Amino acid sequence: MPSSRRSRLTSALFSTTLLLILSISTPLLSQFNPTLVTGFDNLQGGISSGFTQEMLFPTASEGPYSLDVEFSKGSYNFTGFVPQQVVGSAVIDVFIQTPQVLISGQVIAEVQITSVAIETMEAIAMVVDVTGNVAPGLALLGFPNPTGQIAFDVVFTDFPGDTGADMSVTDSGILPLSGILDFDLPLVWDTEPIYFHSDSGGEVVVTSTLVSSSGLVVSFEETFAIADPLGAPFQRGDCNGDGSFNIADGIFTLDSLFSGGPTGDCSDACDSNDDGSINIADAVYSLAALFSGGSMPMPPSPGSCGVDPTITDPLDCQIYNDC
Repeated sequence: MPSSRRSRLTSALFSTTLLLILSISTPLLSQFNPTLVTGFDNLQGGISSGFTQEMLFPTASEGPYSLDVEFSKGSYNFTGFVPQQVVGSAVIDVFIQTPQVLISGQVIAEVQITSVAIETMEAIAMVVDVTGNVAPGLALLGFPNPTGQIAFDVVFTDFPGDTGADMSVTDSGILPLSGILDFDLPLVWDTEPIYFHSDSGGEVVVTSTLVSSSGLVVSFEETFAIADPLGAPFQRGDCNGDGSFNIADGIFTLDSLFSGGPTGDCSDACDSNDDGSINIADAVYSLAALFSGGSMPMPPSPGSCGVDPTITDPLDCQIYNDC
């Protein structure tokens, strides 16, 4: 075969191969590049704190499927929480510009407790309101009005002692969060003060792990300095500081109020009803708890050492030897 013909044939084969390659559409690689910032109501050791997380899932990236937040120290305290109680919220800002209409408003969900145990608390984020024209906008996208539906399932888990806690959030599928997003998706998660910073102060590391609808994973690690507790750990109701809660504590309170008896070094322990003052109501409160089926002294209750979660009252605890 003449060389010129071989050259033309080779060139034709190369061109055909190149056209075939170009004609094959290249699949888009999935992207998952959210941002996340955590904030606390306060950073005082031993004090209960709510926390907020602001997240953004940008246009052309995947939407979220789950969120897991782990605290390296501190603890949850589920005392007093009951089913159906609201312990937080999730708010999604919606702003979608289409050729036909601008969809703008919010999807607002309340985090409602479904069950409480010693180490775990389960909840659901129920959509309670859809503002603006979001409901008809979702209908255009093929999604019914989500009001009254569960947007997220939530599990709060307390680790042993002071070793931390965890919050797990999972999408329930009623909102258009899966797949590639056609719009920015800002989401703010707000939790009531159920988390207690460690009595030991120091630092708490918050590790937040987000998983996309196809399984892509992004983690964020944030470190917060915890201020030292205001006062020593104690057990409320143990007014005489002997390490137990009994009738002697009520007598100790009455003696110090009306007979010139000692007041002790931990005035917070004598404030059984945690109203910020010590008076006859505290003795009555303690005696009712012991003998009339009344409520136990407020946290840190007898048998559970801790610092005063009420940081606004004038009482303190300088010395308490049984914690």
